[in-house]
Amino acid sequence: MTEQQTWEERAERCLSLRSGQGRPLKVVREVYLRPDVPCFSPMCLAGCRNDSDALLPNGASHYIVPECRIAKDYLELFELTEMQGVVFTQTAAHCVQHEGSRRLAARLRRLVQDPDAGCILFCNEFQKYAHCLQEPQESVAEWRLRSTFRAAEWLFDHLAGQVPLVMVTQTEEEADVYRNQKMGVLVVSFKQYIAEFWKGHAAIMELYTSLSEAAVAGKEGKQFGGYLPQAVLEEALKSGRFVSGRLNVNRFNAVTEAFVARSGVDLTEDSGADILIVGAKDRNRAVHGDEVVVDIFPKSQWRMRSLAVKIEEENEVEDNDDDDEAEKMKESGDKRLPTGRVVGVLKRQWRDYVASLSPNEQGNTNSNKSGKVLVIPWDYRIPKIRIATRQVSLLKEQRCLVRIDNWPSDSQYPNGHLVKALGPIGDLETEIAALLAENELSTSAFTSSLLAELPTDSSEEPWVMSAEEEEQRRDLRHSHLVFSIDPKGCEDVDDTLSLRELENGNVELGVHIADVTFFVQPGSLTDREAQERSTTIYLADRRYDMLPGILSANLCSLISGKDRYAVSVMWELTPKFEVVNVWYGRTIIHSKYKLFYEMAQEVCNGCSDQDILDNVPEFQGVTGEELTQKLKELRWSLIKLTELGRSMKARRTHCGALDLESVEVQVQLTETKGVEDLTPKEHLEVHETIAECMIFANHWVAKKIADAFPSKALLRNHPPPRQEQFDNLLKCATARGFYVDTSSNKALAASLDACVDAKDPLVNSLLRSLATLAMSNARYFCTGAVHPDEFMHYGLALDRYTHFTSPIRRYADVIVHRLLLAAVKQEAEDSSCDKTRAGLPGSKRLDEMADHMNNKHRAAQNAQRDSQELFQSIFFRDHDDDDSVCIADAVIYQLRANGVLVFVPRYGVKGVAYLQDRNSQVLYIPKSCPPEWVSGALIRGDDLLTVDSTLGVQKYCLLEHITVRLSVNLSHAHCQSLKIEVVAKRPHGRGDGGPAEVTTRADMVKRVKQGAEDRQGDEMDTQSLLDSLSPELSQYRQTDPQHSLYNLFQSFHHTGMQF
Repeated sequence: MTEQQTWEERAERCLSLRSGQGRPLKVVREVYLRPDVPCFSPMCLAGCRNDSDALLPNGASHYIVPECRIAKDYLELFELTEMQGVVFTQTAAHCVQHEGSRRLAARLRRLVQDPDAGCILFCNEFQKYAHCLQEPQESVAEWRLRSTFRAAEWLFDHLAGQVPLVMVTQTEEEADVYRNQKMGVLVVSFKQYIAEFWKGHAAIMELYTSLSEAAVAGKEGKQFGGYLPQAVLEEALKSGRFVSGRLNVNRFNAVTEAFVARSGVDLTEDSGADILIVGAKDRNRAVHGDEVVVDIFPKSQWRMRSLAVKIEEENEVEDNDDDDEAEKMKESGDKRLPTGRVVGVLKRQWRDYVASLSPNEQGNTNSNKSGKVLVIPWDYRIPKIRIATRQVSLLKEQRCLVRIDNWPSDSQYPNGHLVKALGPIGDLETEIAALLAENELSTSAFTSSLLAELPTDSSEEPWVMSAEEEEQRRDLRHSHLVFSIDPKGCEDVDDTLSLRELENGNVELGVHIADVTFFVQPGSLTDREAQERSTTIYLADRRYDMLPGILSANLCSLISGKDRYAVSVMWELTPKFEVVNVWYGRTIIHSKYKLFYEMAQEVCNGCSDQDILDNVPEFQGVTGEELTQKLKELRWSLIKLTELGRSMKARRTHCGALDLESVEVQVQLTETKGVEDLTPKEHLEVHETIAECMIFANHWVAKKIADAFPSKALLRNHPPPRQEQFDNLLKCATARGFYVDTSSNKALAASLDACVDAKDPLVNSLLRSLATLAMSNARYFCTGAVHPDEFMHYGLALDRYTHFTSPIRRYADVIVHRLLLAAVKQEAEDSSCDKTRAGLPGSKRLDEMADHMNNKHRAAQNAQRDSQELFQSIFFRDHDDDDSVCIADAVIYQLRANGVLVFVPRYGVKGVAYLQDRNSQVLYIPKSCPPEWVSGALIRGDDLLTVDSTLGVQKYCLLEHITVRLSVNLSHAHCQSLKIEVVAKRPHGRGDGGPAEVTTRADMVKRVKQGAEDRQGDEMDTQSLLDSLSPELSQYRQTDPQHSLYNLFQSFHHTGMQF
């Protein structure tokens, strides 16, 4: 018998599992018991190998050991920073994993890995003296309880009684079983523990109350059908009887309309891509984002989607009459879609939801008693949630965070609990916190343990390069003119460029990227945190870095005038920019200039030397011949770089690359975070030049790592869009007489180039924007999980692509850097050339990381968009409706049953302009009078929407220019949104053959003031002048249509025609 065999003991454990078809299975597995399982306590006297970063706190008054159900149901309490010294047993972790959700298990895993949380995972089922076998006739619940007590008992003895242990149970009866069995191990119910140990802590008491009462289901409202058993669902999915997919609720018709995007099904022409779910009853308690199983109805019961954009009100809930709404949908759709009902949920995607009290609950008199109240989520697609709270009075006019716990079949609403209050509704910081929470983005401060492992750079202790590291890198500090071109105010400079002419007449292009992997080692706290965040979050007024500031804004940032580590790709190019040779590796660079885009463009355009000296601070103090030579070098580099960028783009365009359009609006803020102006971002050629260089580098790095690691390289692809996504683009193009070929990216690019209207330059931009909306999302993937035929990037027309150029703000680039350096090392077959570990994940792990990064990148993009919309709302909220900045030109790009979708170029805003209200009145716009809501009807065609009113007939065409007013829809429960109203049926600033007449109040007042100044003393009354300028304001005009007897009879006529 070996030493290993005497040291370990074997035991058998019977597990209750489920097969792939959902059938229960009994599995017996061997368990190896060891006496040296660490306790992770700094008070240990037995010499355990407590080498983990996560340890129990030193000097804690007690350690708490939660029973399995407590760990599962109250994990949120243990995540609070006040809860320190929590010992989760391996038994409890298994319970959370098998009986809780995958999201809950991930939260527990992150908690016990956090060095600052003071919580640990104790592997009691592998500890020789803490292990408990399940006895015959003993239930799983009883064994779990006994196993938890045995772990607490062993831990107390192991620590020699230095710290008392408190085991908490679900009920008093369970606590009574073990209450007096071990001196020093206190066994109490969790309710008693909270009441006695945390009596003065209001937040913990409130959260405990909410979590405790969340399981109580409501007994009122609609009845829903139950879900089919898991085994039945598995068999039906396998046979094709049911289909599965992700539930997507229509934001504009959240009460009645949702779609299920199928997954893993071969689609036919008859089946369609999405399944329509009509009404809350057929949705059957599924929430937006859930993975559901759907039973498709026979074709005779298929419905048509609604073409109306619903006017949402925050008091409107999902308890409306769904049958009436369904009938409206049948009449307004284009074609019937596969329709079905939800019969099961495979995976809940519940998260924390931003919400506020329903207006009906604002007057709740039982504000200090625990009771059920309804909250309205910020997201229109989420149903109302019933929560239990004692803080009704404190939550009035507050945004809060709530979590759904369950949704019983006999409850109209899901049950949840309050997580925390975010702040007053309308407060800027509250709204920012809300949009971050809605996108599941964490912006917490970096922990002290993480910061402790990073280098320092201060006047007292400056950071310096090591001589050993310098010897292993290629030194470019004195041989290359390196510079960066970035937006103004940029601190995290990821990339720099170099360009020089070689002796043989060729040109050398260098793309030098910050070497983040030198400072961020695989598996370190910084690496784990960067992986969790995955990206820097850029909002309109701030950013949240992926890496701590010492790296992102200092040691990794390639700022000018500093020696920095880089990972470089350098090409030798012919005079025609053909690649002769390429080199990859680690370098040391010294950036000479930090240019901003506008200045770089001015240099390319031939600005004077003085302009350069005034705007490039690195030239300060340089004079004479040296100054002349440096100016000449910089001009040559930028002009040559522009030529190179044009050549690169021409080649990609020839292969089918798309030049799509997206309007970026910059928010100009005041010092007090007020919005001074909204300005579209100016498009410069230098933007394209830098982008082409980065695309070039990403492409070549992708080829390198894909060749070196065929099954575990991280690439980025862009799938071709579905053809039905181009429907709106094709309709708009046809309306102007253009033909767009969408059969391939090359055909699409050529078609868009030909869609030019000399009279309306905006047409081409808008068509490119619509093409952008039709695109699929680009995504990261592991080469071992995707067929090589799917590697291609559709939009860029490249066979291989990845992200390499921004490791400071994207974790994907960090992985790609490690892959590239490992490929270079592998090619050199010299392990001494780079002592940094590659830290490469396997194919399965890399695939999981790619999914996580895709989700985080999408969330960050959505948060950036939401913040832009928030500041747009603030901007228009601070201006009167008649202010000139609120009146703008808009272009119609889609026709709906009750209005038109428009694009406002000046502000980059897209939205709906209603032409029919809730009362079925239509909007009629006289030539010289304000718009009026009158009786009438809307008639929708393929490219024409007709308003047939009692005052006349008006027609709206695709790509027609109209004048709109932008204002703000203030909402108590939801985010502020822009309201777009049609004020004139003509382009803004143009009338019938001449300049537009002054119609806005602001312009009229300006003319009044100007007239008063010209007359110098004329005391004409302002109101009388307004009347003279605006005859439509006169009291002597035709009877108001709302009070006209003729129009009343006309409305009767139209009403009769509708039936």
